Amino acid sequence: MPLTLPGGTGIEARHFTSMVVALALAGTALLAHTVGSWLNYTRGPTGWSESRERVAIRLGDVQLKVPANMMRRVEERIAGGSVERLSLAVLWPSMEGYSELNARAFTDPGDRSAVTLLSLEPLATADIMDTSERLTHVWLSLASGDPLPGPAGLALLPLPGDAASGTDFVAHRSQDGRLFAARCFTPRDKTLAASCERSIRLGHGLFATYRFRQWQLEHWQSLDEGVAGLVARLLPPPAS
Repeated sequence: MPLTLPGGTGIEARHFTSMVVALALAGTALLAHTVGSWLNYTRGPTGWSESRERVAIRLGDVQLKVPANMMRRVEERIAGGSVERLSLAVLWPSMEGYSELNARAFTDPGDRSAVTLLSLEPLATADIMDTSERLTHVWLSLASGDPLPGPAGLALLPLPGDAASGTDFVAHRSQDGRLFAARCFTPRDKTLAASCERSIRLGHGLFATYRFRQWQLEHWQSLDEGVAGLVARLLPPPAS
């Protein structure tokens, strides 16, 4: 069978060696990129940032400087600027944002999770009652039974609802002229966490709503202070 040999490429041997080396390096880089992509994929996207750099955010007339690792929304973290509502996440009781060291705590979906979710909005646009006001004006008249004893001296006021889904109640107590009230829900589905939510009016024209696990009710006396202290650290220092 006759064979026809290919014609010469015109490339000198020393140039051919350089091309082989270049192709080998390119292949190594591609392999490294592929392996790196798989490692990042197996870690799973978190949406969190480790950056402590402060992002300038304006809520109504209030200017805040918020560490990026506390901000839940990527678009707010990148762009900053004016927003209608600011969504944060921190760990109780340190009130610190996300980092590689506490990444597991931030992704803990269980009943003992220390994550506190905090939303801030201008008081002028928050045309709603806080939870203490709702207890007085609404929930007391809707109660489905007498209060039950709760942790740290709290009373647990049962609310009507779908018993097949879970238990809805308000944990409350009045102390030193201050009323604490948080609406809580214990789901029947044990894969879902038992959580509470409380809304409060802060100084500087801000309205805060924070969500936390029910185990934290035993610290109800310091919950508001922790949230208020965190927000105070986000405000610019007073002009001297």
